[in-house]
Amino acid sequence: MRFLYIIFLSVIGVACYGKTSKKLENGVYHDESGVRLIEIKNDTLKCFTLDPGTSGEAGMTGGLSYYPTAICQITEVSNSFFEINSIEGLIKRGVFKDISITEEASGNNAPYEISFEVPNAYRPIKFEVRVGTNLYSGVTEKGKCTIVLDRNGVNPPESFSFSFQPKYYVESSPAGQYFGVLCHRYPYEVNLDSEKNIVIKLPNITDILFYQYYIFGEYIQVLHHGIKWRGDYYKKFRTSSLKKIRIYN
Repeated sequence: MRFLYIIFLSVIGVACYGKTSKKLENGVYHDESGVRLIEIKNDTLKCFTLDPGTSGEAGMTGGLSYYPTAICQITEVSNSFFEINSIEGLIKRGVFKDISITEEASGNNAPYEISFEVPNAYRPIKFEVRVGTNLYSGVTEKGKCTIVLDRNGVNPPESFSFSFQPKYYVESSPAGQYFGVLCHRYPYEVNLDSEKNIVIKLPNITDILFYQYYIFGEYIQVLHHGIKWRGDYYKKFRTSSLKKIRIYN
């Protein structure tokens, strides 16, 4: 009888040990493919995506680089589940914050030229210019794009609006989902002068801009040696492995 009692206490002890709450540990976690990282520091979670330019042979020689896609606040919901919400929208940092719009002289009968310059983006970007009901478009080459408008007519245009989006993009998940913002529209009309062209410089457009997104009301689950988010398992990096990667904040 005493022997059975000891076994019963042992079983209870194991059960209680298994119910201890899981700790969300600070550190850097990676998914199975190594394309996405999650960095946790106290109550802040940051998401990162692999820079395609450092994959393959480039990654073997120069190391892998990751750029930020989201910054979230962590709120504990239960022993193993935590809610995450964006506290700083990378997208909202100001795509148009440092925009420069200048005028250049042109002939009175020459067509309008709307030039876009994106010095910090190397991927092709499609710009669209809307004048009334007319839509014009062009794609950047080596960071520059010029769209020509017809200056002649009974009622020449007085202003225009514009937007831009990547010509190509990569899905954010195997299911074909895309988490970022593809199209950005300038919130103001740009005035046109009858004898001047327009040059618009957008230094805040970068290749990583379109990968950044906003997270609201999502959950991560703490598992053994890692975390789970959106159905993917993220394993914690060893300290020695972190020396082989570069994380840009």
